[in-house]
Amino acid sequence: MAEKKTRKELLKEPDEFISFSSRVIRHARENPKNYAMAAVLAVLIVLGVLAWFAYRNHQEVASHEMFEKAYQGYEEIAYQDSVSPEKLDKVLDQLDQVAKDYSSLSAGEMALLYSGHVLYKKHDYKGALERYSRMQNTNLVKSGLGPLVLYHMAMTRMALKEYDQALLLFDELSKDNNSPYRREAYSSTAKLYELMGKNKEAVQAYRQYLKMFPEAPDATFVKTKIMDLSAKG
Repeated sequence: MAEKKTRKELLKEPDEFISFSSRVIRHARENPKNYAMAAVLAVLIVLGVLAWFAYRNHQEVASHEMFEKAYQGYEEIAYQDSVSPEKLDKVLDQLDQVAKDYSSLSAGEMALLYSGHVLYKKHDYKGALERYSRMQNTNLVKSGLGPLVLYHMAMTRMALKEYDQALLLFDELSKDNNSPYRREAYSSTAKLYELMGKNKEAVQAYRQYLKMFPEAPDATFVKTKIMDLSAKG
């Protein structure tokens, strides 16, 4: 059994913290230059971090201001049936500039997405697909915009008449229960089969659509489609 130390003996033992502090102070007195350099370095590091955060914040503000300006131009042409090529090019240039200057920020990624929309409106489907494909590696997609980008990629493949690739993308969307584009995916799958001249597959796809979405606003139209395609065989 270990011998119990008396209170008097314990008080005589040196306090480790005080001893360590004393050694540090003594070492600092003996090596003032080293400690001064360390202090300066620590201050520089703190200042560097603060400067980086300030710069990053400035970049965020500037990028959002530029994107808002470009987006206003996009809103003006988005729902117009007829837009001059010059106006489309102007909006595209603005979005491209934001996407280029702030590619690592959310505003730059949003600009990249909307530049794809403008190219789609210009009927430059290959250009639009290239932009949407680049979106796959962005933080916005990782944060939840994946289904949106996938949907636009599928629609662009459809416009390019790359039906097989479009079917694969719509199939992926239809299997995602949380996707807001699930109904559109089922509907577009049926339309694709129809465009491909595969009436039997189209009928089956339309029936599946009604099964999944019996209260769909276009249910009556789809039922008529099924009747017409079934008659064609």
